[in-house]
Amino acid sequence: MGFSIAWIAVQTENHDSIFELLDVNPTSEEDEYFESKLSGSALKNGWFLLVGQGFENRLVQNDVLSELSEFGPTVACSIEEHVMYSSAEYWSSGSKKWTAVHDAQKGRYNLETSGSLPISFESLNARVTKEQDAEGGEKADVDLIFDIPLLLASELTGFKHDEDCESLAQPNPVVFSEKGVATTATTVKRPWWKLW
Repeated sequence: MGFSIAWIAVQTENHDSIFELLDVNPTSEEDEYFESKLSGSALKNGWFLLVGQGFENRLVQNDVLSELSEFGPTVACSIEEHVMYSSAEYWSSGSKKWTAVHDAQKGRYNLETSGSLPISFESLNARVTKEQDAEGGEKADVDLIFDIPLLLASELTGFKHDEDCESLAQPNPVVFSEKGVATTATTVKRPWWKLW
């Protein structure tokens, strides 16, 4: 079982404007593992994080990201682990500044980029590519290139979906309601250390 999620982070203290734009509201229900339809939290570094189920979630639609980025720098990620697809985008002042996409269906080393990528990209790409080579390249059982877009996003926001998030400004994320409909978790809660 793998993740199929999308997440956004906006660097702003104006959280209410994010909620109004997306037509969502925080609830008092906690969602420790981001298993609800929509959950989120402020981060200690000034970003606000929202995680939605489904890698094509409305959170990562271009028109939404354009509007959100008017409130502050915005990062968006889509993750579909069932086919090893990952993407990261950075938006600012209404426009997309860079994109990095990995789609294993196009090859283990597939990585499509555009825009003005962070300075760290070249060294990150070289390091991870070397690690993929050492694992057996195209024939490896692992897909390390998948992490490159997600690591770029994590450098900015401090969040990566499959790692413990110590940057949360509160103990746990909370469930968000959309258009008055509760979005509680439907999967069985499990301790973080259990893989099943």
